[in-house]
Amino acid sequence: MKKYFISLASFLVAFNAKAIEIGPTGSGLELSGFVDLYFATQKDVETTDVSQVEINLDFEDGPVSVSVDFDLYDSATNGAMLEEAIITYDFGNGFSVTGGKMLSYLGFEAYDPTNMYQYSYAYDVNSGGGQDIYDAYDDGVSVDYGNDMFSLGIFSSVEQDGGYEYALAFTGIENLTVKAIMADWDAYETTTYWASYQMDKLLLAVEVAEKDNTTGDDIEGWLIMGNYAVTDSMGLTIRYSEEEIGTAEYDKFTISPSYVFTDSLSGLIEYSTYSVNAAGTDPGDLAAVEVIFTF
Repeated sequence: MKKYFISLASFLVAFNAKAIEIGPTGSGLELSGFVDLYFATQKDVETTDVSQVEINLDFEDGPVSVSVDFDLYDSATNGAMLEEAIITYDFGNGFSVTGGKMLSYLGFEAYDPTNMYQYSYAYDVNSGGGQDIYDAYDDGVSVDYGNDMFSLGIFSSVEQDGGYEYALAFTGIENLTVKAIMADWDAYETTTYWASYQMDKLLLAVEVAEKDNTTGDDIEGWLIMGNYAVTDSMGLTIRYSEEEIGTAEYDKFTISPSYVFTDSLSGLIEYSTYSVNAAGTDPGDLAAVEVIFTF
């Protein structure tokens, strides 16, 4: 994410940069975190909640780095949970190995709300507002290699019903990123192909995604998104997406202005509307306000 794209995603870049060093000077241990608040209304149901309160600990000592993300509160579980805990060894020359509980390679849109350009996911109908196609966190080991031209990644789950993920990215043209990712699990196979291009203050992105389930309906989706930095503090995101679940088709249009109030406070407003064919059920228009405070 580029710093001058005014969005919650770019706001979090600054948040990570201002992490507080704890322990003796030069210890390599840093503390950061955020509080994510939201109000949403859909089909006359209004919800106001704390989405997440997260504490992040990062440590680096030579080739070894450790990252732990702990949710003090998560609205999805109504409690505390360990979100991510990884140890990485950097062998140099772009080659590294990581082990622990880590985030999936899949998808253009981030899993966590703090890395999003808008409030909602593009593919969210089947789960009632969650993420229908991408995976979240899993325990395993990844092997990664990257240079200025491309990067490769392989993830192997250690869970009993787990599987593998494979990621390939091309970054050989300035401001252009192209990625192809595949996940092969016991219960499903998922593929995502996406590309993003930065043109001064405008970011454009496209994606095609598919999840083939062993049981239940397969899910296909695609999106096109633009994020424009109107001013140094104000941004605007427009997204159009489609999701097919079996024979049901859902077209979604999203508009989301965002604003950075201070170095620690940012927020956005979203309005999304759906068009549904005869095989689907209209989830109703979505209106939401999200505010993130970082420390």
